[in-house]
Amino acid sequence: MRGYDSLFFGEVSHWADSMQQELIFINSTGDTFTPTHSGAIATWIWEMCRAAQCFGIEPWVLTRDSTADSYPWVRTVEVPYPHPPKIRGAGRLCRWRSKRKGWGHVRQEAWAERILGVIRTNGWERATFVFHNDPEMLGYLKRKLPQGRFLHLFHNCNPCLTPWRERFCESVDVCMAVSGYCARWNESYFGVPVYIMRNGVDIRRFAPKPKENGGRPLIGFVGRTDRQKAPDLLLRAALRISEYFNGFDVQLLGSRFYGSHQSDPYQEQLERMSSKLIERGVNVRRPGFISRLAVPRWIANTDIHVVPSRWEDPCPLTVLEGMATGQATVAAACGGVPEIVGSAGFLFEREDLGGLEARLRVLLENEDLRKTYGRRARERAEQRPWSTVFQEFEGIVTL
Repeated sequence: MRGYDSLFFGEVSHWADSMQQELIFINSTGDTFTPTHSGAIATWIWEMCRAAQCFGIEPWVLTRDSTADSYPWVRTVEVPYPHPPKIRGAGRLCRWRSKRKGWGHVRQEAWAERILGVIRTNGWERATFVFHNDPEMLGYLKRKLPQGRFLHLFHNCNPCLTPWRERFCESVDVCMAVSGYCARWNESYFGVPVYIMRNGVDIRRFAPKPKENGGRPLIGFVGRTDRQKAPDLLLRAALRISEYFNGFDVQLLGSRFYGSHQSDPYQEQLERMSSKLIERGVNVRRPGFISRLAVPRWIANTDIHVVPSRWEDPCPLTVLEGMATGQATVAAACGGVPEIVGSAGFLFEREDLGGLEARLRVLLENEDLRKTYGRRARERAEQRPWSTVFQEFEGIVTL
């Protein structure tokens, strides 16, 4: 990858016959681009870069720097983030200035200036730029780069202050969202058309594999172990089932923060419930945060994939990843999740502990049913490889 101090005027790769320009993914201000310390947006960029490469296209990635290694994408420019000076009162002053101007992050304006410098240094003023959950950044840079084409992908519902919302509406050329739910919310909020472009999955890496569970079905969860993602709901359902049946195990992949674990009352609650399950003969595996590159191996060893979110999850990557590995999938009917699962899995109402317990119970008791829904899940996931997502992206961009 190329660092901030070694920028150069490289060869121009014509990423589409009708568009003689570079394709540049600008990472969300709050995210880095690593397989170990980053979230879903970084994963989306990485997967779309790989998909684009299959079509002879090599996008650039502009992202804030990280102490961890970035994804191995050669056309990556890591830009040091302008954190507040380490002097007394500097952080408070920077936060006040950012809040007064309506920026979503502290020192985001200085960050935007650094990104602008990278673009101008490399002669990318006419490029196609793709922003992620960053309406303020898009509106700011569009005024500086009026000849560029500015696209925005909503991964979530993205409110901002009225002046920035108005500037975004004036500046954006194409809006996209990762689910119909997400598209409807942002379309209503910003008052601009939003195209639906759902997430994908690497169906080669996330694929069914022989189980290593010793015959005991394994219930799996992948994601941040916070209240929004609701792993406690899964553990509560498992505790209820263990009162009359303990012939299963549980696996929780993830931690409170990407790449690190910090204890809090909620994490302690998860530990207590896990210990109680172990006392009842149910093994609970908690390896913590797993690198994106290692997730397929861990996730493929489970038999039932649970996504118990208690918030309006727009389009969680983990749903398709569990389905692609051939697992019977049980998910909360919230946000864009029902759009992904369709009739290939089991849905339950958000926070409905009894509904989750009932669906897990029937799958634990019926191996044939698990296998049937595992096959259905795999077949549905095979319809959303990242190559298909990139083709949809190209179709939207060239409208």
